[in-house]
Amino acid sequence: MLLETKKKRKCCSFAPLEEIWTNAMGRYCRFVAIHPWPFIILPTIITTFLATGFLQNFEIVRGVHWLYSPLNAPWKNEEAILQKNWAGDDVHFYPGKDVLRRKGIYLLVESLDEGSVLRPREAADMLILMDFVTNSTFSSKNGSFFSYRDICLRFQGDCFLNSHAKMIASMFAKGDQKIFNVTFPLFMSKYSSEPVNLANTLGGVTLDENDHIKGAKAWMLLFNLNNTTKKIPISLLRVSHFHSNTLDKELAESNTRLIPKFSVTFSLLIIFSVLCTFNTKWVHREGVTFPVVDWVLSKPVMGIVGVVVTAMAVLSAMGACLMLGITFVDMCTVMPFLSLTVGIDDTFLMLAAWHETSRSLSVEDRIEQSMRHAAVSISITSLTDALAFLIGAIAPLPAVMYFCYYSAAAISFIFLYSVTIFVAILSLQGRLESKFLHNITMQKTRNLALIEKTNCCERFFNMGSRVERQTNRSFSLERLDTRLWYQRFFEDKFARLFQLRWLQFVTILAMIAYGIGAYFGVKQLTVGFDLTNIVSPSSPARRFLEIRSELFPDDVTHLDVAVMSPPNLGNKENREAFERVIEEFEDPLCTLGRSGSDFWLFALIDYNNRLGFPIDWINLNMTAEEFTPTLESFLMSSDRYSYDILRDQNKTITAFRFSVTLRKVPFDQHIVDCAQKMRKICSKYPSYGLVSYSPLWNLADQFEIMWPQTMQDLYISIAVMVPVALLFVRQPLCALMISLNIASIAFGVLGFMSWWNINLDCTSMITIAMSVGFSVDFAAHVTFAYMTEKREIPGEENSAFCHLAGALGAVGWPVSQASISVLLGVSILATVDSYVVQTCFKTVFLVIVFGSIHALLFLPMVLYLLHSFYNYFKKLKQKRAVHIAGQDSTSNSTVSTQ
Repeated sequence: MLLETKKKRKCCSFAPLEEIWTNAMGRYCRFVAIHPWPFIILPTIITTFLATGFLQNFEIVRGVHWLYSPLNAPWKNEEAILQKNWAGDDVHFYPGKDVLRRKGIYLLVESLDEGSVLRPREAADMLILMDFVTNSTFSSKNGSFFSYRDICLRFQGDCFLNSHAKMIASMFAKGDQKIFNVTFPLFMSKYSSEPVNLANTLGGVTLDENDHIKGAKAWMLLFNLNNTTKKIPISLLRVSHFHSNTLDKELAESNTRLIPKFSVTFSLLIIFSVLCTFNTKWVHREGVTFPVVDWVLSKPVMGIVGVVVTAMAVLSAMGACLMLGITFVDMCTVMPFLSLTVGIDDTFLMLAAWHETSRSLSVEDRIEQSMRHAAVSISITSLTDALAFLIGAIAPLPAVMYFCYYSAAAISFIFLYSVTIFVAILSLQGRLESKFLHNITMQKTRNLALIEKTNCCERFFNMGSRVERQTNRSFSLERLDTRLWYQRFFEDKFARLFQLRWLQFVTILAMIAYGIGAYFGVKQLTVGFDLTNIVSPSSPARRFLEIRSELFPDDVTHLDVAVMSPPNLGNKENREAFERVIEEFEDPLCTLGRSGSDFWLFALIDYNNRLGFPIDWINLNMTAEEFTPTLESFLMSSDRYSYDILRDQNKTITAFRFSVTLRKVPFDQHIVDCAQKMRKICSKYPSYGLVSYSPLWNLADQFEIMWPQTMQDLYISIAVMVPVALLFVRQPLCALMISLNIASIAFGVLGFMSWWNINLDCTSMITIAMSVGFSVDFAAHVTFAYMTEKREIPGEENSAFCHLAGALGAVGWPVSQASISVLLGVSILATVDSYVVQTCFKTVFLVIVFGSIHALLFLPMVLYLLHSFYNYFKKLKQKRAVHIAGQDSTSNSTVSTQ
């Protein structure tokens, strides 16, 4: 037997750190067991100290565009250039051309019967509503009073009052629309010097046979506010509304709904942990079998300690990160829910290892032996989970990056507190067990073998087993099989199912169906974060966003181009060269072409033509000084373009901007392609200093990074996790299984996200990082157990089944406990009305379900079938060798006879 063990060690000596780490953890935990109180008091003091950092420095940093966009996203620099030059103050503002959509409140008005809002009565009500908004006095939360005119963003010294909308509403209220022949989207009124663009004012427009407006489904008005506004009225009768702070407010309200749920999760996990620590024995008496709690072996206190220690670790991690100045974002509020479940998993592993030790040993010996047994498992799970989050932090997305930092810190503190506080208290509980004292009351228990001499109350609340074996009683305890109930279930019943041919066939079909479903899911996976999802479905702002998306599709489709080193457009050659550049921006695949361009030079040409003094622009050739008076007279009569051009003291142009209209496209790869194309044009002409900007570029930068970043994280995870696992796990075959497991679970999560209407965005990227940690945990446990555990089953000749039964008996229940605890920990998230929280729940659910299926079905079945095939072909080879040897023997015998 010793020789066989040495051979086994020799052939499986690949893991260089396993024995070193196992011995170190065993000796360390033995020291903790001898001196438990310092390891309880010191971490408690550390937690108290770090909690002060949490209380003093806690601040949630918000900003939707900042959180969910790459840190080095090009759109940020592009927006900064336009903001500095065309939106740096509230003075240079022209209604309808505010490039950055500054602070304001949007109102979207629908008729109650969902009919046209341009019917006379509805149009008249619209005029009343507009008068109410602009002239009424409102009160703020601090008791002060203000009107729209007090907080508005002013143009030419007066508030922007949506005069164009008031004009249209007045026409339809009086029934004069046929007289004025109101066209859409551009309406040229004799009362206006420029065409009025109604595309962003009326939605769901229907036209008559003369292409005049016949009806519309909704109005949309924007009331711009100046930068000093702190509180704004947002509730106006039945009107849907959306203001510049809505998204941040929704994130804050999501936290408000989530934080109280933590106490529910905390309670659920305590209950589950306590129930899992009870040790029951089945007693047979007078033909009746009933369960009795063994209060000596049961460890309900340790179940509570496991949850409390995890909570302390989470608090310490948050406090330490805040002290280090790591930004806390809204998504980090989900971290405690996930971290709690990881801590509970370590609790189950250590308690299982404790119960596997002999009760005849001293407490110190049992602690050392159990922690030597659990050291590899705990170290692998903690290290791989922390590494998974640190790898996830590579993504340059603040929401992902800071969440991963906090999660990695929490995992680290959970491990540290598990091997200090938890081990120390477990040693104290072990001393109670060695004295046969009650786990909770610490009183002497009644011997479970003498149950017939106890009363009813003692049978339920004060029974405890003893080390010695009791015999010759009128009843019997089940002592022939010393395995725990879950070992008997997984080895004797669950493992037998794998021998059924139909289950093998169904499992193979399930694996194929899983792969096909994941493949087609990945093909239709939506990439990117839709900001609409931040708003709660019950919020009035959600209705606004949905109607705007449906009826006002052109609201965010303008592309502004800044020319920071402008040419002299009075010069013929410069003008012709620059017009060719504009033609490139008017790409028909991305824009509406020349009909959607808004450039002051084109307006200047039209202006001169309307004055009756046409200029030969084809042959016009002027110096910058000669061109200035022509431009000056135009700008004096056109406020629309006066803010598009920046000039120095000599009135010479220093920079200008123009815009083109983008085609309506879904939020997919087409946006990325258009953004790349427009930016390529800008870089193609560096002499002009071109900068393009659109609100869609934010989405483009997000889409562009999401998929390659996800794949990069997975590749790096596999490259890092496999060597880490091999440092502790003796079987090199685990490397292949771990790699396949990571890839399969991540592939399945990505694929089935689309079937559950989940986008590949910042939130789901976090969970994919988590899936790596769980994949490594489950795969390492199952494959290592299969290679090293072998259940000796009388009469069973199939060695593959003996290995399968041993593996499932060793890891089946811990994996199940881990999965159940995680699902319990995140189940409360399903009740929170928030897309970010719901996405976290759904993706974690997919990770756990697929991870459990792989650990308890797919992976054991693959190992069992491969091992069975190996044994089958090995036997065939042996039979063939025997047959050939027999033929040779017969042939030699015949020759000898002859």
